[in-house]
Amino acid sequence: MPVRIIYKLRLAHKYLFLISLLMLIRCSEEESPLPLSDADYFPLKVGMYAEYEVIEKIYSEIEGEEIFEYDLKQIVTDSFPNAAGGFTFVLNRFRRDNPLEDYQYVATWSARVEPSQVVVSEENIPFVVLSFPLVEGKQWDGNALNTMGGEELCGNENNTPCDIYSVISDKEHFEFNGDLFEALSVSQNNNEDIIVKQDVRTEQYARGLGLVYKMSSILEYCTVGDCIGKQVIEKGFILEQRLTTIGFE
Repeated sequence: MPVRIIYKLRLAHKYLFLISLLMLIRCSEEESPLPLSDADYFPLKVGMYAEYEVIEKIYSEIEGEEIFEYDLKQIVTDSFPNAAGGFTFVLNRFRRDNPLEDYQYVATWSARVEPSQVVVSEENIPFVVLSFPLVEGKQWDGNALNTMGGEELCGNENNTPCDIYSVISDKEHFEFNGDLFEALSVSQNNNEDIIVKQDVRTEQYARGLGLVYKMSSILEYCTVGDCIGKQVIEKGFILEQRLTTIGFE
């Protein structure tokens, strides 16, 4: 075979090898999973909705104990640029007392994911619900952006009222529709006083799903007369909220 033809064949083989190698590298890059982010625990996208089943017990001196069971639906309806250079998402919330009824509007919240935290405004009161990095033992002031203070003390001199939130577990799993999702739990308060006032609040978040479970128990006990120390509830509430459906509309 002439030398020129052999050279051309070798050159063609070389080019084919380089093309194949580039295609292999490109395919490997495309198939490589994207790096995980703490922001995945609070996904926000317009059209996304989540439904929860809620059991709420309300206590008062007049009515005693009242139990309410209902469905809660939250829809991300809009977004707009904010002063921090990111986006604020509008969360419309709806409620129905049984599955045969239509949802009724109850409130509008908002949320934004910043480089260091997630802020949820509950009817214009902002709370820092997550603080990055989300590692077990991480603590922060959940009321840092509002004037509600709290039952604990923060600041350089430990003289500023605050509500210390903390990641109490970052190695959990949440089962949803037969799949397991990475999850973590955040304690917003853990005052288990059974004499005067109990305030226990916990939220669980799952990667790719957001808030999946919430429990709040805020109770005030009778502290006068023979009922002292007997856990006689004068007022307060216990709320349990669990994710049932998630999707886009």
